[in-house]
Amino acid sequence: MVASMGKAIARWSGSKVKFDIESGSGHKASIDEPPVFGDDEAMRPTEMLLGALGGCTGVNAVLLLKKFKQPLKSLEVHVEGEQEKEWPRRFTKIDITFVTSWAGDFDKKMVDEAIDMACNRYCPIHATLSQGTQIGHKRRDVH
Repeated sequence: MVASMGKAIARWSGSKVKFDIESGSGHKASIDEPPVFGDDEAMRPTEMLLGALGGCTGVNAVLLLKKFKQPLKSLEVHVEGEQEKEWPRRFTKIDITFVTSWAGDFDKKMVDEAIDMACNRYCPIHATLSQGTQIGHKRRDVH
């Protein structure tokens, strides 16, 4: 059962391969490639994918750590992906490292549980990448 639909529109800027992306919620980002294809003015699409995974798991980790009353002081989510050398250069392995600091004593078991839940229970990006999804494409011409 589909509960809701996410949406984004990627619009070509008209310059080399830079695209401006607008989300269904009205927020914007850009992507580009390095020379010679692009002008290196924005994140690569692959970097955005890794960033989305880090951001999604991070948001859920923060919410769960607060719920579990753990004294989180800071959190960085480092995401590294290994890519195939040949096109389409898909990611074959992605590692997520949660770098934490604390404002007092914390319960290691609760923290590990929160991070596990953030990844495996609550992050739609993680679920999409780890469980796979059907992707279709079509073309619509406009005048």
